[in-house]
Amino acid sequence: MKRSNLNISLLAGLLFLVMATGCTKDFLQKPKGGAVTVDTIFHTKDQARFAVARMYSWCVRSYLPQGSTDVPRPEILTDALYIITPGYDWTNAGINAPSFKKGNMGANSNVDYGWGAGRDGEVTGGAFGWHYKGIRQANLVFKNIDMVVDADQGWKDDVKGQAIFCRALQHYELFRHYGGIPILLTALAGDGNINIPRRSVESVVDSVVKWCDQAAGLLPATRPSSEYGMITRLAALALKSRMLLYAASPLYNTPDNMKSVISAARYGDQRDTVLCYPTYDKERWKKAYEAAWDVIQNSNAAGVAIYNTNKPDTDIGTDNYAGLGDYEAVWNVYANNELILVSTRNQDGWDWGANLTAWGKYLSSKVGAWEWGAKNNMPIEFMQLYEKRDGTKFTLPASGNDLPVDIRNFNLDPRFYQTVAYDGMFYRSASGGKYGTIPFYKAGDGFTEGALSKSDVGPDGYALDVYKFVARVDNGSWDHFAWPVFRLAEFYLSYAEALNEYNNGPNADAYKYLNEIRKRAGMPDKSGLDYQGFQAAVQNERTIELAYEGHRYNDLLRWMKAHIVLNTELRGIATTARKGADGSLKRSWGIVPFMTQVFPVKYYYLPFISSEVSKKYLGDGVSWNGQNPGW
Repeated sequence: MKRSNLNISLLAGLLFLVMATGCTKDFLQKPKGGAVTVDTIFHTKDQARFAVARMYSWCVRSYLPQGSTDVPRPEILTDALYIITPGYDWTNAGINAPSFKKGNMGANSNVDYGWGAGRDGEVTGGAFGWHYKGIRQANLVFKNIDMVVDADQGWKDDVKGQAIFCRALQHYELFRHYGGIPILLTALAGDGNINIPRRSVESVVDSVVKWCDQAAGLLPATRPSSEYGMITRLAALALKSRMLLYAASPLYNTPDNMKSVISAARYGDQRDTVLCYPTYDKERWKKAYEAAWDVIQNSNAAGVAIYNTNKPDTDIGTDNYAGLGDYEAVWNVYANNELILVSTRNQDGWDWGANLTAWGKYLSSKVGAWEWGAKNNMPIEFMQLYEKRDGTKFTLPASGNDLPVDIRNFNLDPRFYQTVAYDGMFYRSASGGKYGTIPFYKAGDGFTEGALSKSDVGPDGYALDVYKFVARVDNGSWDHFAWPVFRLAEFYLSYAEALNEYNNGPNADAYKYLNEIRKRAGMPDKSGLDYQGFQAAVQNERTIELAYEGHRYNDLLRWMKAHIVLNTELRGIATTARKGADGSLKRSWGIVPFMTQVFPVKYYYLPFISSEVSKKYLGDGVSWNGQNPGW
């Protein structure tokens, strides 16, 4: 199942000249001169497309593990993922995850994903600067696209819509990390520094929502397959919906009975407007459910629908598309109709050069390459969030004698089996002395350790390796993966969540859209719940359905549950070989400690890097430097 599309990220490499005027060493500083280059780039459609492609490469990003800067899955910050520490700390040091998880994050080592921020000589301000690099490119495109001489106004308006969306998306990315941030509306020109202070949460939210509406009015409902990965009207509505859901949530729209929880991460004075709204307003939840409903209502015209062939289970022992359950198919079937917007940059190929896409494969799992790799261990704290197939709560026993049999007998939510590779599971057909049944076990009873038991720090026997977005089908091909920036299931759950919050309990629509996602997964309907029961159900459903798609961290933040969930001991399952009654290899297992994760309350808002704070533009320039509380 090969893809045929315009892979936007590939075009970005052609754009050395585009940013001769658009990049300086300070992304809140005016660029110097270079009007001739801008005129050249925006003279014809073919040349302008390069500028657009670069805008995509900086703004519509993939969160698949990247080898060039040792960036892991976003879930490394949460209870959903553990990578051996300290032996493998370097594999996730690109976002400073080791210090973050131990409670030692500093202002100059925050966990904002800044692709290339540590090695791009044109960027100061770390990841913070990288976001503004994308914003400025979007503003540059928006400002200059009318200069193209061989394009009609329809094409120019489409590009303008894409640029407005990209500006909005990167302001959202900044907002979800820092709260209120400087709003950059123009492609600045000339010399000298410009002071752009932080704006209130309300201002940032209103700006992003306004830009999404503007973009939606300019963008097409659908695109041809040759433009797969390009922004559509539905993507603009999706970003608006996500922004309004965040804005309605307790971190920003804080009820009085929750304010004491977050007080250590607030100033306690008028400056708090850059962190939250001044007062709680239930009507924000109404805006959130209306925006999610707009996505749902407009999905049909966009050719978008929940991917459901009534096949909830992946066939045991299969490694082809026909055997996939619908949930596993959503992230394997390229360009399937549930995807609203994707980043088409993946880990296909064997680039060991500047992009190091090949290295990203080894950061994704151990089973993908079936040799050295960073095992992406699922902690049992996350495993136990998966319900049993009958919808009841699952609690892992303390030990067992045959892990692959026990795992299947637990009879968990089918999505668990389509997300994690466990010791003794068939992974893919044997080839070249590799693959087949997963061998994670340590040595025992005369059996040598399994081929995938070892790490750089010796055998560990860790038995659960996340394989979402890891090659398994299509002869182990990686080329069909695309990072889901937005997919429709998210907005079914956002709609249900916001309805419950606004109505102080679930109505028929809240149940309908929650249960549509559960039905696709092969799980029973939820019913008969009060406000708190439905809140717990929809939050857990979101956790499972969107697992390893970059949502867990910010969901815990916006629900104001991170200080509870992420202050915990993470544990795993480890297996050891033992001899069965018939002399065959069995995998005995038990629970083992991973680490104690620490989440100080001040983590709710990331710190700005010191080099930017010292310039004093973030605050009032006098008594307040703009840094978030506690840093």
